[in-house]
Amino acid sequence: MIWLLQFLSLLSGLGPGNTVSQTQAPPLLVDGVLGESVTFPLKFSAKEEIQSITWLHNRTSIIFIPKDAAQSQVTDPKRKDRLKVIQSSSLQINNLTMADSGPYRAQISTATSVEMYDYNLSIFRRLRNLQVANHTQLFENGSCEIQLTCSVENPNDHASFRWQVAGNTILEEANLTIFWEPKDSSEETYTCIAKNPVSNLSFSFSVQSLCKGVFNEKSQLSVILCSILVPSLICIVVSLIVWKKKKVAAEAPRGPSGNEPARPENTVYAQVTHPNTGNCS
Repeated sequence: MIWLLQFLSLLSGLGPGNTVSQTQAPPLLVDGVLGESVTFPLKFSAKEEIQSITWLHNRTSIIFIPKDAAQSQVTDPKRKDRLKVIQSSSLQINNLTMADSGPYRAQISTATSVEMYDYNLSIFRRLRNLQVANHTQLFENGSCEIQLTCSVENPNDHASFRWQVAGNTILEEANLTIFWEPKDSSEETYTCIAKNPVSNLSFSFSVQSLCKGVFNEKSQLSVILCSILVPSLICIVVSLIVWKKKKVAAEAPRGPSGNEPARPENTVYAQVTHPNTGNCS
């Protein structure tokens, strides 16, 4: 427990004649990846023998390193298994969580002074699943308009987007509208790039292939519709003709028996002989 008493005495204040020195540089910005490890590099200029080093997070001690660095003590029980001292008392945090973000300070104490080095840790997720959604409209003259939207799986991953053509950035946002005409024979490749402080993703495609793809889809659809509609129309026309013939046959006049229509060759004419009406004798 001797180290604890030494640590408490350091926090309570320095003895007479001791000076406090804080680096004039702004805090060193450190980016960490969620679930991975990060290291706070410590390079100090103390000319005297170091008595102890204290690492703090949000002004609260998390690890205390006495003169004998091998006897370092983690003072934050919640992170006991994740904090580690490496390479000249640099601090390593493993299996990062969002709660690990924030300000950190290394407080180096000698017999006559205390030097302080500040850091600020930000935690990010690696970007995943870059997608490019497109809406393509084909015009009668063969030209087309393509509306493109870039996105990643998690919209809260602090991603920034930009579009490139032949390596040159043309737009720094997620949405892009492109016009293409058949006379443009060049095969231009567009690339969407998504980036955050710890990762980047890219997706490339040909505008010409998108427009031709839409044209081919419409052509195939026309062929399919024709292959379905033309036979259907033929069947309908044939059915109407057959129905019409049956209707005409049904409306034709029938013979006496009611089974066959009357025909001239079936008509029998009776011959009537009148009696002789001469003078009676």
